[in-house]
Amino acid sequence: MDGSKTSNASLGRPNMHLPSCQKTSHKRSRVTFKMKMWLVIAFLATSAYLNGTGSSAANATKSIAHRGNSLFAPENTLAAFVASSNRSDLVELDVQVSLDGTLVVIHDSTVDRTTDGTGAVNALTLSQLKTLDAGSWYSESFAGETIPTLTEAVQSILTFAVPLIERKAGTAQSYVDALQTIGASSNVVIQSFDWNFLANINALDPHIPLAALGGGALTSNTVTTIKRTGANTIAWQAADISITEIDMVHSLGMDLFVWTVNGPAVQSFVDLEVGGLISNDPALVRYLTDDQPSENQSLAAGLISYWNFDDGLADDTATNALDVEAVNPGHLQGFDSPPSWVTGAEAKFNGALDLDGINDHVDIPQSPSLDINSNAVTISCWLNMSSTSSSIQEDFGGIYDSEQDAYILYQDRGNGELRFKVTANNNQSARPGISESDIVTGHWHHVVAVFNGNAGPISGQAAIYLDGRLKDIHTGADDNSNVGLT
Repeated sequence: MDGSKTSNASLGRPNMHLPSCQKTSHKRSRVTFKMKMWLVIAFLATSAYLNGTGSSAANATKSIAHRGNSLFAPENTLAAFVASSNRSDLVELDVQVSLDGTLVVIHDSTVDRTTDGTGAVNALTLSQLKTLDAGSWYSESFAGETIPTLTEAVQSILTFAVPLIERKAGTAQSYVDALQTIGASSNVVIQSFDWNFLANINALDPHIPLAALGGGALTSNTVTTIKRTGANTIAWQAADISITEIDMVHSLGMDLFVWTVNGPAVQSFVDLEVGGLISNDPALVRYLTDDQPSENQSLAAGLISYWNFDDGLADDTATNALDVEAVNPGHLQGFDSPPSWVTGAEAKFNGALDLDGINDHVDIPQSPSLDINSNAVTISCWLNMSSTSSSIQEDFGGIYDSEQDAYILYQDRGNGELRFKVTANNNQSARPGISESDIVTGHWHHVVAVFNGNAGPISGQAAIYLDGRLKDIHTGADDNSNVGLT
C-alpha cells in the first residue's frame, strides 16, 4: 500500500473510487450511518491469521491441506507440503504409479495439467517423471519443482503433520511395503474411494489408519459398510453433509472429514464442528478454529488508531473526534451545528456519530503513524446503517476511505454489498464483500476487514467479517487468478 499518502476516515462519503479523497465536490449519496466506529489499523502481528501460527484447539475441526497448501503453491509438490507447515493438522496428497512401479505423488493420471510434459503417468519411468517441471504451471517462482515419490512426500510432511494419502492407483501391498520400509505405518492415514482397497490394506497391516472417501447420500447403512473395511474415518463430499449426517456419523463412533471446502464455506463447516476440513487454504481453517482470544498486549502493539466517537458526551458542540492514541484527531466536516453526536441507548457503547449520508464526514489528516509501511492491515468498526447498499442513490456510499483506495470500506449499490477494497502499491486490488441480505438496517453490526499481503509466497489475501463470522475472502488480485496483491 502507498503509506506515503494522506489517509482519511471518511464516514458517509461516496467518492470511494476517486484517486484522491480530497476530491469532495461530487454529489454525495444519501446514506445515513449511526456509528460507534472502533477503527483499528493494525500491523501483521495482531492476528494469528496474518502470520499463520495459530493452533487448533484440542477438539476443534482439523485443518487438512488439500494437495498441500495448494492455494498458494503448486499442488502435490514438496513446496506445497512445506508451505502447509503450521497451518495444517493433516496434509492430503494423491498417489499414482510410474511405469517402473514407483508410487509417485500427482493427482491426474496424466502429467499434462501440472507439469511441462505430456503422457500418462504409468507410461513414464520415475527417471522420466523426475525430469518434468511440476511448478512453473502455477508460477515461475516455483520453476524446478519435481514430482515427489510417496516416500519423499511422507518424510517431508511427517516433520510437522500427518500425511493423508489418497490412493489413485497401485496395489494395497505396494502401499504397505512403502510405509513399512520407512516405519510410517501408524503415522499416516490412507483414504480411497475404493473401499475394497481399504479392506485389503487393513488385512495386510491393521495399524494403518484408514478413511473412506465418498459422496452422495450418507446413511447409517453406508457407515456400517465402511466400518467393516477397518476404516474409522469417513471423508465425504461437502455438498452432501449437514448437521444430520455429522450427528449420525459421530453417533456410530466414526470421525468425519469433509472435502473440498474453500472460502466463506469454511466458516459454515467450522460452525458445525465437523471433524476435519480438507481445504486448499488450510491456514484459514486453522484461523477459524482458533478459539483462543488475542492478548490485549498483542493488539496494543499493532494499534495505530482507535476512535471512540464519544467526544460529544462531554461537549455536544465538539468538532473533533479524538483517537485514544492521541496522534490522529478527526475533524468533523459538513455537519449541522451542533454535530450529530449520539448517546445513551441509541449508541452501541458510550457514544456514536450520526452521519446524514450527504456531506457529513470526518477527515483524518496525514500523520507519521498513518504511513503504515506494513504488508498487513486490519480495520474494525461498529456500524448502524439506515439504508441497504442497493437502495442508496449514488453508486458508492463511503464508510472509511483512504488515499489511492489503499484500504476502504464502502457500500456498493450495483453489487448490493458492503465491500472492503484493498489496493497494493502495484495497483492490484481485491474487493471481498458482505451481501446486504446479511445486514439488518437499524441494527448495530461489527465489521472487520483484514488484508494480509504475506498470506502466501506470491499471494496476498483480503477478507471481510460480519459479527465475528467470515463472509468473503479473496486470494490474490481479483483479476489475477489467486496470485498477486502482495
